[in-house]
Amino acid sequence: MTLESNTIKRISASSEKMNNRSWKLTVQDEGPIELEMVKGPSFVLDHNKEWYVLPMNAEHKSVAGRDYAWVLPADPDSSEGSWLIKADGEIEILLTPDQESLIVRVQAASCELIAYESRPQADTFGNRFQLEFEHGEKLAHALASLYWGTMLPSVIERTRASNYPISEGYVLSTLQSTYSGTYPDVDHEFQIKGRMSWGNELDYDVVRRMIELQIKLMKEDPEGLWRDPCAIQPNGDREYHVRRSSLDGSTNAIMFLITGNVEVLESAWLYAAATKDWDWLRLHIEALEGAASCIEDQMDRYGRLWSDVYYEDQVIKDGRETFATALAARSFNLLAELEHRLGRGEKEAHYKEVAALLGSSLAKPLPMGYWDETNHRFVDWVDRSGVAHDHIHLLANILPVLFGYTSKEQEESVTALVDEHIDQFQRFPTFLAAHIDQYTDAEIGDGGPYDLCAAGRYWCWDAAYWTWKKNGKVLLGQLMRVAEQAAKEGYIMGERYDMNYVYYIDDKDWHGAAHYYEYPCVYSWVLVHEYLGVRQTFEADLQISPRLMNTGKVVLEQNGFQLSYEYEADAFRLTNLGTVTRTFEVDLSAIYPQYSQWKFTSEGVESVLEAGTVVSLDKGMTGTWIPVVG
Repeated sequence: MTLESNTIKRISASSEKMNNRSWKLTVQDEGPIELEMVKGPSFVLDHNKEWYVLPMNAEHKSVAGRDYAWVLPADPDSSEGSWLIKADGEIEILLTPDQESLIVRVQAASCELIAYESRPQADTFGNRFQLEFEHGEKLAHALASLYWGTMLPSVIERTRASNYPISEGYVLSTLQSTYSGTYPDVDHEFQIKGRMSWGNELDYDVVRRMIELQIKLMKEDPEGLWRDPCAIQPNGDREYHVRRSSLDGSTNAIMFLITGNVEVLESAWLYAAATKDWDWLRLHIEALEGAASCIEDQMDRYGRLWSDVYYEDQVIKDGRETFATALAARSFNLLAELEHRLGRGEKEAHYKEVAALLGSSLAKPLPMGYWDETNHRFVDWVDRSGVAHDHIHLLANILPVLFGYTSKEQEESVTALVDEHIDQFQRFPTFLAAHIDQYTDAEIGDGGPYDLCAAGRYWCWDAAYWTWKKNGKVLLGQLMRVAEQAAKEGYIMGERYDMNYVYYIDDKDWHGAAHYYEYPCVYSWVLVHEYLGVRQTFEADLQISPRLMNTGKVVLEQNGFQLSYEYEADAFRLTNLGTVTRTFEVDLSAIYPQYSQWKFTSEGVESVLEAGTVVSLDKGMTGTWIPVVG
């Protein structure tokens, strides 16, 4: 590979080739080092005590930071590569007056210029990932394209939001819409999960600031109720209370009354499990308890949670929602674990009791619970008049099972139900209900059948269910379907995917906001967390529990991961790519389903392990698991 490229027009520096993909540029005369490059998506990083990303956009025709900068070709499928500029100093990118080129100025004696794919299969620090198995390249290219094309440009803390009343943790949900707010309720859950899947300091810092933004807003709730608002607008307005009416005007409901509060508990758990930052957790634990108090305030004496609407913008759920109760119970258990890690035993016991009360209410039959004994399934919600609403909602049925709140008979009924309607749910990952055509005008919001389709938020939990079922085939099928749809759309995805089914019959597969965050973030989460099986845990530095359908190799160089693994028919090898000894909780039961024990070898020492055993690997060392027959 040479420096001659259609994307680099001019270099004002002397160059020395370091390897096939890297050159050292050294200042000439008085400098600075300067490159003129073809205009394309561009980013600089900046840091003092924490990392920020500054994406160029139509409003910001110059950005400045230090140490790392990127210039990508406009087309994600271009044969031209992208370039990382690394320097120990300030870097500025600006648009030329004719708006045809970019000037990159480096205020340092030298810098490194490194070539990557058109959409770098790497994080913002240049740490690469590789998926060397069947379909791996397609999945990796989609992962990179959705990250660099949507997830990074959505972070506007130091660009568009820099002069907003609140800028820290401000991320956009859409890059081509009038929706210019940031949305703690619903959206931040999946923004955070997507970024946790990238395993690096920048994304972890963005996640932390997003959580701290929610904590700030809950503390400042004017009613002192610890509500997490639906939105913050650029002018600083906060939407703590949003109520919507049904299409026929007969009913109304509160939007996302407890959604953000439930989500932020999970987000804090993920961040703490990934970073093991006990000081941060100790600093914010009482605020997380405040978030939990808002949820507890909506519980009745029987443990039923009157949540109103949880995820759907335009389904008017005036009452208690099944899957909201399941998610709340899970988040209380996660909060209990955080309390346990800090040695706060009394609080830990309290939140376990709340989780158990919520969970026990789920499996009870109507009217005291959510189980329809006649139809052998969970209803979607029960309104405040005691009327049950049910169109075979997927999450309402799978989440009580996934979180362990059902009897064996209920689990078997739900399994049969999902199998019976799988074609409807999987029309595109993932449709919210089997009978979207049966919602009434008293149930549909006044904005129309907006949510009666597929969305990333439903897919996220649907994928978790198939992970729990150890069904890598369904996960791979979902990932491939989304990757193919993304490629069809130039890796710029829409908000809701109706697939021209029942509603929104037109010339495209989606409706709602364009260039939307949700599918890119959930795709990252499902690929890394569910399919590759690289997860946050408190039991070790990382959990490794793959669901791969094909043998091959995975390499994740990001600082939060620093590992590779090789999956073969008769052996699994995990290598610690880090610079220190690290621990891994390894569960291979999904990829070797016929085995329950493995012979483990590392540095000449052998032992027999069961699924979920934690092992320690020195820096650069490899452990090998061989299934034990019999």
